[in-house]
Amino acid sequence: MRIQATISFSGNISTRKCIASDGYILDAFSVSPHNQRVSDLLLVHWKAPSAPWIKVNTDGSLIGTHAACGGLFRDHQGSLLGAFACNIGLSTIFYAEVYGFLLALEYAAQHGWRNVWLESDSTSALLVFKNCSLVPVLLPNRWHNACNQGIQVITS
Repeated sequence: MRIQATISFSGNISTRKCIASDGYILDAFSVSPHNQRVSDLLLVHWKAPSAPWIKVNTDGSLIGTHAACGGLFRDHQGSLLGAFACNIGLSTIFYAEVYGFLLALEYAAQHGWRNVWLESDSTSALLVFKNCSLVPVLLPNRWHNACNQGIQVITS
């Protein structure tokens, strides 16, 4: 009860932003719903690459310690060329992001795409393209093979 009271007290005086889907958690700890608001939204627009580049947007996700990743390939007209998704299992978010890059490179190689623009929300994971010693310990051989497929890669 002491833990619940402490959470309720700190939650009710908090000025942090919450989203409506967190309502059931806030209710469980008796946190007042007046704190549930999102006011700072950032609109993001996808920009098509110039031909002959193919853009792949990748993302890794983590729930607890269970990871997954995926990606979407689009051409200079914004047409969907392909997609992939992978359940990784127990892992970290960094591993999931880098594994997504790896799968994107392998997918591109299988389809004969030689100019790939890889876009990610993980700036720390993108550093593996500058410093391959950052590649997670289970992936260096596969990473090396993927990077030696003759694919020119731009990252952002």
